[in-house]
Amino acid sequence: MRRLLLVSFLFAVSGSLDSSTAGDSLRGKALTSDSYYPSQVSVRGYLTTKASFSSLNEVLFNKVRIDDLFWAPRIKRTQDVTIPDVLRIAEEQGKIDNLRIIAGHKNTGRIRVYNSPDSDIWKIMEAASYTLAWRDDPDLSQKLDDLISLYAEAQAEDGYINQMYMLPVDHPQSPEKYRKGRYGRELQFEGTIDEWAKGIGQLYSAGHLFEAAAAHYRVTGKRNFLQIAIRMADRIYREFPPSEPINYADHPQAGIGLIKLYEVTGDRKYLRLADHIVHHGHHGRPPDLGDRESFKPIEQQRKAWGHAVRINYLYSAATDLCRYLDQANTRTALESLWHSIVDRRIYVTGGIGGPAHAEQLADDYILDNRSCYCECCSNIAHGQWNHRLNLLHGDAAYADVVEIEAYNAGLAGISLKGTEYFYANKLAVGKQGRSGPHSGVRKRYLFCCPAKLPGFVAGIGRWIYAKDARSIYVNLYVGGSATIDLPDRSVKLTQETLYPWQGRVNITMESERPGSFDLCLRIPGWAQGRPFPSDLYRFDAASPVDWIVKINGDPMDMTDLDKGYVRISRPWTSGDRVELRLPMPARRIYAGEKVKHDRGRVALMRGPIVYCLEGVDHDFSVLSMVLPKKAKIDIEHREDLLDGVTVLKGKGLADGDRPADFVAVPYYAWQNRGIDEMTVWIVEDPSVLSSDGPGSI
Repeated sequence: MRRLLLVSFLFAVSGSLDSSTAGDSLRGKALTSDSYYPSQVSVRGYLTTKASFSSLNEVLFNKVRIDDLFWAPRIKRTQDVTIPDVLRIAEEQGKIDNLRIIAGHKNTGRIRVYNSPDSDIWKIMEAASYTLAWRDDPDLSQKLDDLISLYAEAQAEDGYINQMYMLPVDHPQSPEKYRKGRYGRELQFEGTIDEWAKGIGQLYSAGHLFEAAAAHYRVTGKRNFLQIAIRMADRIYREFPPSEPINYADHPQAGIGLIKLYEVTGDRKYLRLADHIVHHGHHGRPPDLGDRESFKPIEQQRKAWGHAVRINYLYSAATDLCRYLDQANTRTALESLWHSIVDRRIYVTGGIGGPAHAEQLADDYILDNRSCYCECCSNIAHGQWNHRLNLLHGDAAYADVVEIEAYNAGLAGISLKGTEYFYANKLAVGKQGRSGPHSGVRKRYLFCCPAKLPGFVAGIGRWIYAKDARSIYVNLYVGGSATIDLPDRSVKLTQETLYPWQGRVNITMESERPGSFDLCLRIPGWAQGRPFPSDLYRFDAASPVDWIVKINGDPMDMTDLDKGYVRISRPWTSGDRVELRLPMPARRIYAGEKVKHDRGRVALMRGPIVYCLEGVDHDFSVLSMVLPKKAKIDIEHREDLLDGVTVLKGKGLADGDRPADFVAVPYYAWQNRGIDEMTVWIVEDPSVLSSDGPGSI
């Protein structure tokens, strides 16, 4: 109640910009600030957010150009193949026809009911916007404009837009059959936590609308999509004013989207509304496995319980609020929640969730590789949360987790050809019981994960760089360039690298004029001798690699780290060149003794890549192969395999006793060559086979 009264008071005294005023504030005008809800400021003529309580600020994706051999082909495939394909599926499923019916363009047929179908379309539109920042595509731009026009015509006069809750149930084109509580105008923002899942998905979908519209505006400068988002946000604001309690129960994604909307409009009421929804909304979801911990206000939570996707979205929005509003109690909660996952409940690939039912996290150290959940959306969401934590704290440990997600659990969800997807990401599977994306078979379909994955790939530029008033931070090593605005200068950085296959990174500086600033290079956790920023997993040898930093060819003594970064403080001139060398040995990973499912087993990692054994490469069961503790592991790059990968090779013992050659491939690339066995955790102690039985894991 005290927080509610505070928010109400601040709303009363601060005032707000209405949507028409917000439109005038775009493109660089500074806004009036108040003591709690900060404004935006103009830096070098570009509207940017003043996150006063954040150690670092974002370098926006449209300031980053990716040009390398790993991510650039994937972004191209996303634009050329994936996005057109998922839009075709949306047409096949009737999700776009639903909009035509609502807009009055189609007078035959009936609405087809889905769970949050607009969120799928809006996530695809967000991904398309990221690709347009990478490479212009007039045909794709026109497709976006056509969809935007359709949404504008379908949008209600009061700003409401969600195809499941637009027409009354007795409308002649409403469905004849549907699950009670999942359809009809009468359910707009109706449904309490005790009535879940009545009225499901309205704030969830709206959050993705806001994210997509913000991304589209940043790339194109067009207001057509943004105006739809503004009208819907204003409708939600009227429904849930910060001075009143919230009874409706739904997803916390709205908080993320509203903050993005605030960042591009400068309208402070969207930040207020995000704060209200994040702290006073009902984000838990039955059934509850954690003694109602996830039902508490975020600032009171201490252990990460609940639906694996929802909680990571909630934590992401709450972290952004801490960056803007310095909420000390929420910071304390987020630190505890992060440790409850990263110290005890995350898979070695970065997978989040399971083996508990209802898509939730299990209890501490219960990390079953066969029955894990690890939904693509939860893995990506965990990466986006850690990106925000890196900005909040300026600590490279969070960027270490981002990198793990980017090259392992996050990337695994989409096939190499870009048209098939996992839902759950298993760490061990046999040949039997494989029927769909939940059980380790990539499928062509459209729901939450296939809609989320293209934006993850195409939007990877969001996670590469950060900055503060005097420093540029390089968090991911990805070839390409970025234009980074500091208070007194603009700096262009160009990265050249074959990362993640090689650890050599060259960075060239270009600046308007000579001057001093700090360049901070993240030394990855794996290079420091630890696979994770916790003791849940460890290398066989904890020694760091001998990294080398050179400036204009001269080696520098750069062994001391500042929160995981090499900090280079010096005057720079255009053409200055920094070289970072990170040796990439193959490493063995062991889980902590409390993780019973991994006892007697070993995983393999090289650089940021976690490896697995696939049956397709072997004439024996990889589930019962023993990798002797002293077995030598060789490294080989194979351009002819899985779009070009570095593999690990050696000799193991088939069925625990017969010498046999093995090859390990990157986990992200598994199940691209048909259905076969796969395991990340390899038997090292032969007694595991006798105690568990052949093929058990």
